[in-house]
Amino acid sequence: MKQEYQRKIDDCAVELAGIKTWIDHHQMDTNVRYLVAYSVVKASGTIELVFKQMLYDFLAANSISETQHYLSMMIIDSSCNPTTGNISKLVGQADGQRSAAFDAAVKNTTDKSNLNSLVSLRNDLAHGRTNNPSINTVKTYFESGVVILQTLDGILYPTNSSS
Repeated sequence: MKQEYQRKIDDCAVELAGIKTWIDHHQMDTNVRYLVAYSVVKASGTIELVFKQMLYDFLAANSISETQHYLSMMIIDSSCNPTTGNISKLVGQADGQRSAAFDAAVKNTTDKSNLNSLVSLRNDLAHGRTNNPSINTVKTYFESGVVILQTLDGILYPTNSSS
């Protein structure tokens, strides 16, 4: 995985760990629920940002500036939750074989359901629905999202998954 992607993932993981430490020491504080809600948005947003950048970089490589601009508008600037279905759909619009490989790799995995649950939590927050996940749940869901990103990286760059 490219260093810039890994750095974004690592930054989010460090932030989530810091929030968890604070929550562990202030469990009865009224701000805990706000920090957990922030963590949901941060974790999901980071996964979304990285997956979009990965796909953009893969498709834009060696393309002309007009194509890069178009891809940026269609991928980077799009409103697209990072569910495994949406990831597969975007990959499939460019390459059906890679999309099928992604689907097969994540099929029936806990990581798939955890990432989709993280996105559902974010959508619940965005639409004012109440949910009460723990910071541990958010961290687990984020870690599953990272596994999904690693899977995507290996499918986009099968000969060099450490791109």
